[in-house]
Amino acid sequence: MSRAALALWPLFMPILFVTGCASSTVTLLQGEPGNPVGAVAVVDPKSGADVKLIETAGTSARVNGASASLRPGDPAKAEARHAALFEAMPRPPRRFVLTFPEGSTSLTAESLPERQQLIDEIRARGPGVDVQIEGHSDRVGSDADNDRLSRDRARAARDMLAGEGLIPANSRFVGRGERAPVAGHATADGIEDAANRRVEIVVR
Repeated sequence: MSRAALALWPLFMPILFVTGCASSTVTLLQGEPGNPVGAVAVVDPKSGADVKLIETAGTSARVNGASASLRPGDPAKAEARHAALFEAMPRPPRRFVLTFPEGSTSLTAESLPERQQLIDEIRARGPGVDVQIEGHSDRVGSDADNDRLSRDRARAARDMLAGEGLIPANSRFVGRGERAPVAGHATADGIEDAANRRVEIVVR
């Protein structure tokens, strides 16, 4: 669950149906970092007509019977009132990329800071962490060799994390060979590309 439960994504329109006598309040909070705020439609279930549309962060709608009244508010203050809810929500997923020398399952020196950030993130999430590891290669070598190399890189990353305390059962790894190059780095067969010699790790 994310704060989309209250600060809703613009890709869909959540609907709050008014009822005969119950009253309630709904507040539209700010979007998650880097994402715009969504909207909530308050709808009369009998006619299907929109009663109110809440589309400004911080705004509350008091729904009473077949009517709803809007009350503008400060988005930051509205978020502060729901701080306990956000603290109970899981952290959003984070993505890390580790790179490798050609033909190797050892990390490049440039990946060491990213490696430490990855370890810190896993430790911060505790025993319920979920880690997905995906290995890749460039297009030097045969398809079969690159499939094997990418899987070996993913396994090496998993083993490295296990050595830092990750429970192996909380992780999954797969090798994708040369089939999923980084955007803008699709090369001809036989052409090396350091950006594609990588492991992508998503931590949830």
